[in-house]
Amino acid sequence: MDSELRILVQHHRIRLPSPTVGPPIGRDVLATLISNMTAFGFALSHDAFAGLRGASDEAARAWWDRVEEVLMDLSGADRKLEAFVVYKNFPREVLAMSEAEYWLRQILMYWGVPNEYVTEAPEVRALLDEKPTLRVLQPATTATLAEIFAEVLAQPARWTEGQAADALFLAGHLAEPLDLSLVGFKENMVRLAVYCHGHGLPARVDTATDVLRLAVGMSGGDVSLREAGKLRSFKRSERRFLLGLLERATHLEEDLARRPERFKRLIHAIHPGDHAAKHPRVVAAAGRLYVGALPPTFNAIVERQLVARDPALLADIGQRPGELMRRLHHLILVYGQAAASAFIGVLPRLTLMQLLKIERYLRTVHERQHRTFPPRGNWGALQVAPMLPERKIAPPIRDALLAGLAAEIGRRVARRVASVQLAEDAALVKLPTSDSELLPYGRGTAFPLPSDVKFVRTAVYWKSGPTRGDVWYDNGWNFFDAQWKNLGACCWNATSFGSAAAVFSGDPTNSKDLEGRACQMIDLYLDKLVKGGVRYAVWSVLCYSHLAFDDAEEVFAALQWGVDPQKGKLFEPARCQLAFPVKGPQFTKYIAYIDLARRHVVYLDANLRANVSSANSNGARLAKTMPAFVEYLGSLPSVHDVFAHVPASPAGLPVLYSDARSDLCDGEAEAWVFRPEREQSRFRAFPLMALLG
Repeated sequence: MDSELRILVQHHRIRLPSPTVGPPIGRDVLATLISNMTAFGFALSHDAFAGLRGASDEAARAWWDRVEEVLMDLSGADRKLEAFVVYKNFPREVLAMSEAEYWLRQILMYWGVPNEYVTEAPEVRALLDEKPTLRVLQPATTATLAEIFAEVLAQPARWTEGQAADALFLAGHLAEPLDLSLVGFKENMVRLAVYCHGHGLPARVDTATDVLRLAVGMSGGDVSLREAGKLRSFKRSERRFLLGLLERATHLEEDLARRPERFKRLIHAIHPGDHAAKHPRVVAAAGRLYVGALPPTFNAIVERQLVARDPALLADIGQRPGELMRRLHHLILVYGQAAASAFIGVLPRLTLMQLLKIERYLRTVHERQHRTFPPRGNWGALQVAPMLPERKIAPPIRDALLAGLAAEIGRRVARRVASVQLAEDAALVKLPTSDSELLPYGRGTAFPLPSDVKFVRTAVYWKSGPTRGDVWYDNGWNFFDAQWKNLGACCWNATSFGSAAAVFSGDPTNSKDLEGRACQMIDLYLDKLVKGGVRYAVWSVLCYSHLAFDDAEEVFAALQWGVDPQKGKLFEPARCQLAFPVKGPQFTKYIAYIDLARRHVVYLDANLRANVSSANSNGARLAKTMPAFVEYLGSLPSVHDVFAHVPASPAGLPVLYSDARSDLCDGEAEAWVFRPEREQSRFRAFPLMALLG
């Protein structure tokens, strides 16, 4: 596959064939190519279309071969999901069965009866006559890939696996030298440092913890240090390299004290005693580590000062503005206005992303009924506690903090953007979070359902490999009323909900397929759900067979919506709104929920605790955790928050959820657009991540 082209398309750009000196592309060929793109949910902007018209037939056909492969992969069309669904005439075929008939057929399939003996032959489905919303691709320039790379580097949150793969690819294929100082998040920097070391390029990290991350990454482990991993046997040159970094590292003893067991394994692996004269700091710190004589960590000192209500704490913690920000709420409860004044004093030393996070937290904290605690970022162990009245921040203090934050954020953004045309629905797009794993935008990002949409269809496809028996990665939906009271589910053992308001496509047995492929689909009929009292619907994928997502060759999830569920292909790429691989060492993934009153699909990407045997077993647990989690999503900053303190002007930077109703015709002007949907638009993409970094 053309990896450069894939990266461009993911960023709404496309590389076009070179103009020909001979006869241009024929009308029939051009019309076919545009129609084929539409079938995958994409369209060319007017400028891109004009560029394609200048190519020859031969060049355009060769171009399409590369483009089609990319579009099929991104949309999921190459997996042929419809071929691995039990009932090929879904939903009609399932809706026509009684429950007894459904289960008789299902049991026969579990016993090994071939599916075709108990299912109908596929019928020719009516053609799709809806007009789906297409993603418009602008022409790429020679600088586009470098601009994308700069944005990916600047992102102030952990990369998804897809972003990391793109970054490493671009690092090796762009001519520009790699500057690690441009990387906006520590773990991303370490990933690139591992790449640099493996390719003989200079790489340096500054803290002892980052040296540990680097050693783990060189061993093929998780640089976030969330998962325990072994260190490999390093070559002598590698040991010298790591020791040199550790000798120069800042906060050496404090970092060792924070993760003593991990650092003991690192020290054992790099043998500092072999080069004691060159690395006296490491040798001395290692000696104190092994005898338990390291000084207390900064956090331990802060905890002692808090218990003693030591007035010196605010001055001490002000030396580390990020730590002051993380503890701000508690410090205000202890020290009152003095803590707020100390925080306002460090605002210029915080990053813009930090300012946006704490501003959004302060704006929403008094609206929340719950506090959420994911230990070490592990949402599977989420703890929820009530938000007690005594934890409220006094209004004058909160107002002063918000005023100071607004002024600082406005100053920062105004250095780059003098004025904006800020769409209100830019608030639907959340900034990236460091624990999101599937898609490159933040948890809580919402996708409005068009007014004519009648149904939502989710698909979960998997390829478990040729040597296993039956394996399941189950597609499931849980339903709740406006107070999050559990109403039921639709999944493999609850095959319909309400009066056919949701229906399941049948439970496949994938051991019959040479590659272990299978697919489950569920249809939600929105009007029927509303009549049944449903306000919220939560989508999950569960590893029924206790094989983590990473243990399959592939798990792929997709969500589409439309008007008539019996028209178009069973899996229609043009209707697809979300499509992505599901990866990770977990057994559960909550992907999205639908707010039926607002008609929003909201991205979750949460590894909340679940019973993997069936979504039907998780309703009571979700009824307790989801209200708190949704409140947490509301506390995350959005794109709207970035620009809310910049003056509004008709001539300002357009910041839009969609350009469908906007007039962006100046190809040299910048704009930030989440969903490019207007073929006439011409603009340069505004580098939002570089602003946040």
